[in-house]
Amino acid sequence: MRCPKMLNDEQILLKTAQLLENFNISTKKTEKLLRELDETEYEIVTDVLDDLAPDDLAFNRLFAGKMRLIINFPTMDNQSQLGQFAEELDQVLKLNVDWEKGMVSTQREWTEASIENDEAFVAGIMGGEGPKKVNRKFQMKIGKYFAKLDKLLQDYKKMRQKIAHEVWEGRQDNSWGASFSVGQIKDSLTTDELKRFYQIQNGLELYAGTDQIAALNRYYTGYDESQKGNHTKIPQLAKYWQENAGYIKKNIGELTNDKYSIILTRSPVDVMRMSDFDKITSCHSPPSRGSTQGSYYKCAVAEAHGHGAIAYVVETEQIIEATGAKDLQEAEDDLQEGEIFYDGERAYDSGVLEPVSRTRLRQVRYYNTGKPKRWDEGVEVALPEKRVYGANIPGFVDRVIAWARENQLEVIENMPKEDGKIDLDNFWIFGGSYEDTAHAAGRRALMSKLLGIDHSNDFTGDMHQDTATEDTLDHNALSGMAGRWEQEVEAIQNEWNERYAIMRVEGEVEDDGDGGLYIGARAVARIPISKDDFVKTPNSYPTAMHAFDYITQIFGDIFLVDNAFINYEGNNLIFGCDLNLEHPEIGESALMYDPDSFNEFCRVLDVNIDDKHDAFTAYITEFLKQEGWLQGAAYVQLVNDIDNKDLSSYEWDVRTDGEYATDSYESTASTSHDFDPEELGVNPKVLEDILNSTGWRVMIRQELLKPAKDELGTDYNVDLNGTSVDISGSEHVGYLVQYNIEFIVNQDTPDEIIELFKELVTGDMDDSDRLSNIFNWAMKQALNARLPAGQQKNLDEHLVKTWKGFLGRK
Repeated sequence: MRCPKMLNDEQILLKTAQLLENFNISTKKTEKLLRELDETEYEIVTDVLDDLAPDDLAFNRLFAGKMRLIINFPTMDNQSQLGQFAEELDQVLKLNVDWEKGMVSTQREWTEASIENDEAFVAGIMGGEGPKKVNRKFQMKIGKYFAKLDKLLQDYKKMRQKIAHEVWEGRQDNSWGASFSVGQIKDSLTTDELKRFYQIQNGLELYAGTDQIAALNRYYTGYDESQKGNHTKIPQLAKYWQENAGYIKKNIGELTNDKYSIILTRSPVDVMRMSDFDKITSCHSPPSRGSTQGSYYKCAVAEAHGHGAIAYVVETEQIIEATGAKDLQEAEDDLQEGEIFYDGERAYDSGVLEPVSRTRLRQVRYYNTGKPKRWDEGVEVALPEKRVYGANIPGFVDRVIAWARENQLEVIENMPKEDGKIDLDNFWIFGGSYEDTAHAAGRRALMSKLLGIDHSNDFTGDMHQDTATEDTLDHNALSGMAGRWEQEVEAIQNEWNERYAIMRVEGEVEDDGDGGLYIGARAVARIPISKDDFVKTPNSYPTAMHAFDYITQIFGDIFLVDNAFINYEGNNLIFGCDLNLEHPEIGESALMYDPDSFNEFCRVLDVNIDDKHDAFTAYITEFLKQEGWLQGAAYVQLVNDIDNKDLSSYEWDVRTDGEYATDSYESTASTSHDFDPEELGVNPKVLEDILNSTGWRVMIRQELLKPAKDELGTDYNVDLNGTSVDISGSEHVGYLVQYNIEFIVNQDTPDEIIELFKELVTGDMDDSDRLSNIFNWAMKQALNARLPAGQQKNLDEHLVKTWKGFLGRK
C-alpha cells in the first residue's frame, strides 16, 4: 500500500526510524550488489520532498531554474588531463607506450657526449672522421621511467649551475640555462665531474630525446615548489600516472573524446540515490542494498532536502538514445522532469540512464557575520567534492570544478575577506553531516581547489557546518547489528585476502561506548623471498626493520617499520610489516564506520599497496643485495667500489650505468690496443678482417681472462659486450689499427663472475706491458695460422689447430 502524500513531523521521524531498522543483509558478493532503492524507501523520501519547489532546492540561480544540466566531458583531447598526459609521452617524449602493460620504450640515435667525441669533433673540422653516433633502446615501467628522467633532469641542472658559477665567478649561478662552450665546461669541472656530465647528457638523449635546455625547459618551469625538493614537473606526471594507472590500463583503448558527458542534478531523488547503483555505492547507500549503512544513508536523505547536487558521469550515447535528441542541449531540455536513472527495483516507473561514477556538490553559503539571523540570506556557493565513487575516470573532478568556477565568478569575487584573505569564519556548509573531505581542513582544501589558490596561505578562519536537517532524521537504530556486522566483515576480509598478492587484512567490530559501532582494522604486507636466493639467512631484528625502512625512504612512511618481522614459511622467508593506516595513500584512520567502508578500505589497499607488490619486492631484494644477504650482492658491491673509487684500474676503463649502486643495471670494462700493419707485414684490411673474426674474439677473450681464471680457480667466463676496429692514417704516413674490446656484467650475473670481472681489471691484466704482450702474441698466432702448412712456425700447436678450424682449413 502506498503511503499518504503528506506526513507530519512525527510520522516522518517514525518512518525514517523504521526504515533504518529494516536492514537486509546481503549474502551476495560485493561485485554484484543487491538492488536499487525499494518502494518504501522511495515513498518515504518522495513524500517529504514532493512539496519542494525548484527555488527551495540548492543552486537555483546557478542552474538557471533548471533541475538538471548536461556538460561535456572530453577525456582524450589535449585540453583534458588524460589527453595531455598521453600527448606528453607520445608526441613530446616520442615514446612507444603499451598502456595495458604500463610500459614505455623507444630507440634513439645521437652523437655521444664524451671526451673522445669532443676531440673527434675538432678532428672532423680538420677533415677527419668526426664524432661517432650511438644507437640505443630501452623498455621500462612508466613509473620507473619518470623516476629515471626526474633524476637526470635534477642532476643536469645541478651540474650546469656549477658550470655557471665557475664561468661567472659566482655572480650568475641562476644562468645555468645559458649556452656553454666545450672549453667552459671542461674548465669548470673535474675529470670525474666531466664524465658524469657527459653521462647525464647521454642519459637525457636516450630518455628525453634531447639534452638541449631549450627543449628541456618545459620540465624545469612551473614545478610545484611544495613537492618536498622536487624541482621538475616530472613528479606531477608520475603522480598522475600512479593515481590513474588502473583506470587507464583497462579503459584507454575504449575512450573517445565524446564517450562521456556529465549530468549535474539537484533533483531530490537523484541526490538521494547518490550511492544507489550497481557500480556506485558508499556509506550513503540505502538499507535495502543490504550494506547495513543506515547511519549515513540519512546523510543522503538530508542532502536531498534541497541542500546539495550531484555530478553523474553517463555515456553520451546512452543519453542521446534515451531522449531521442539530436544533441546534448536538446537532451538536457528533455531531462528536466521525472526520474531519469534506472532502478531495477522500481523498473516500471524509473528512468533508463545508468551512471558510471559520481561526485557531490556541497551547498555552502557565506554571510556578513559568523552566524546569521536567517540562513537563507547568505550567498550560495556550489562546492565540488574531490572524492569520486564508481569509475575513477581521470579528469572528472577537474571538469566539475572548472564548470563550478566558471559559472560562479561573481560569487567568488564577492567572498568576504579579512586582510586580503578569504574569511572562512563567515562560511557555513549545509546538508548531510558526512564529508568525504572532512572537517575544517577538508573544507578549506575543497574551497582552495574551487578557487585555484593556496589553501594554507590565502584563507583565514574555519568554515562551519550546519546539520539541523539531518539531526531531525537521526534515529540511531543499531540494535542487533553487531553480529551481522561481524559476519559481513569476516566475509569481506576473507574475500580480499584471497585476492591480494602480499596483503593481509583483519577487521574487528567494536562498541564505541555511545550506543554505536565501529570497525578497527589491521593491514600487514607479507613479501616472500625464496630461501634459495640467500647466501646467508638474516634474523628479524634488525634486518626486517631496515628492509622496510629502505622502502619508506622511497614511498614515504607507509609502513610501521618498528613492527617489521621475518617468518620462515616453506621455501620462503616472509618479510612482513604492519601498514601505517593513517598514511594518505591508505586512508585517514584504521577505524571504519561500517562494513562498506571497511570494504572500501580493502579496495584502496588493493590499488595503492598490493598492486605495487612487484616494486616492494624489488626494493627489499635490492636492500638485501646491498647488505650481502642475497645472490647478486657481489654486483652491488662492485658498483659501490666503482663509485667510491675503491676499485681502480690503470689500463681498463671501468664504468657503470647508474650514479648509485641501486640505479645500476650493468657495468663494463674496456681497453684497446694499437697494431702496426707495417710492423706486422700485413695489409690493414687483412688485419681488420682478422680482428673482426669469431676466432680472434674467442682467443683474445680466453687469453685476457686466463690469468684471472687461474688466480680464482674458476672455469667461468665474463661476457663480451662488443669489440670494434678503427683504422687511421694514410699510405704516406702509415696506418694504425686500433682494436677495442669491452667486457660486461649486470645485476643478474652470478657472484663468481663478478669476482672474475674484478680480478680481470685489477689483477695481472691491469698492466700495460702484459696487455701489449698478450695482444701482440695472439696476433702472431693468428697470422701464423693463415700461412700454408709448410711455412707455419710451431708457436703453439694447439692454437694453430684452433685457428685452422675457424679458417676452415685442414
